[in-house]
Amino acid sequence: MGGDCSSVPRNGTITVVGDANPATDIKATVELKDEPPAMKARRRKWMDSIKDQILSWNFSAFELEKTTEGSPLITVTIALLEVHDLLDGWKLDRGTVERFLRRVEAEYLDNPYHNAIHAADVTQTSAVILASLQKQLKDIPKLEMFSVIMAAAVHDLGHLGVNNDFLINSKHPRATTYNDKSVNESYHVSRAFELARTTPGCDVLALLSPGDQKQVRKLVVEAVMATDMAIHFDLLKTFNMQLASQPDLNQWTDRVLLYQMVVHLADIANPSRPFHLARAWAERVISEFCSQGDQEAAIGLPVTPFCNRDTINMPKAQQGFIDVFLRPTLASFMAVTPDFTAMATKHLDVTVANWKRLEEEGFTM
Repeated sequence: MGGDCSSVPRNGTITVVGDANPATDIKATVELKDEPPAMKARRRKWMDSIKDQILSWNFSAFELEKTTEGSPLITVTIALLEVHDLLDGWKLDRGTVERFLRRVEAEYLDNPYHNAIHAADVTQTSAVILASLQKQLKDIPKLEMFSVIMAAAVHDLGHLGVNNDFLINSKHPRATTYNDKSVNESYHVSRAFELARTTPGCDVLALLSPGDQKQVRKLVVEAVMATDMAIHFDLLKTFNMQLASQPDLNQWTDRVLLYQMVVHLADIANPSRPFHLARAWAERVISEFCSQGDQEAAIGLPVTPFCNRDTINMPKAQQGFIDVFLRPTLASFMAVTPDFTAMATKHLDVTVANWKRLEEEGFTM
């Protein structure tokens, strides 16, 4: 995923140098100050405080964001890398990884939903799924574990708070750059590797062999690209066919599809968190959708139905998403991660019951 990258957490000072508009793109040169020793000490304390809940389904990225003074992503990602012995003795340099992640977190924008808190949540969710997956697989190589964690951490880097259709229909520069194909996802992963390769001191892959670098890049790129909801049904169909032809994951010689599905499921799984967390995520995603709808109306584009604040019904929208996307995906994972899937489905059933109750009570937003 290049150098001496000096950066600060998202609550620190960031100086943008050059002609770039943060509302449309963030490829300006960013001058980031060195992290003070006191901040490193606080982060160490924060990481130690979450070690016992790092694989808990009750984990709250919202609380972590408050506790860590606005740096939940680097905190949870470093903690997970430590849990899996991927720092201090493996093939990564701790300082380089920390600098890279601080830079990544700084480029997540303060959108209602697609922000560093969501990235932290998806990263932790990926780790929970991997922990369940380890009970089925004889071995998950460290290189693959690292790739999944990093893919989750960068999967929405620089997200502008609007979907691919908006970028395409508004003729956004990113849509032009990526030829209208998986625009957001292409940008996220491309920017992540650009940061690593061009920012001094941030080349997290520098100590890996050329072959290992190539493998990590392939896994990270494929996993991030798999978060495009436009390919959800094709991806799930391919996954189900692969499982039907070879149910024993240990016989899968190529696990790219498996890890794509892990990150994709992690990205859509928050409705299956305990309801107080599921509702908080729903409120944020609806807020972001409505913001997109407002932008569409302002520039003369048709307002996307699920982005229309005058007609949106949050309980109904959440139930629809669960029925169409999340529940079938969890069903496919029952053969892969039975304990995780059973636990998530139990919470999901409670969440659906709550949404139905709220809908009956006339609640819309």
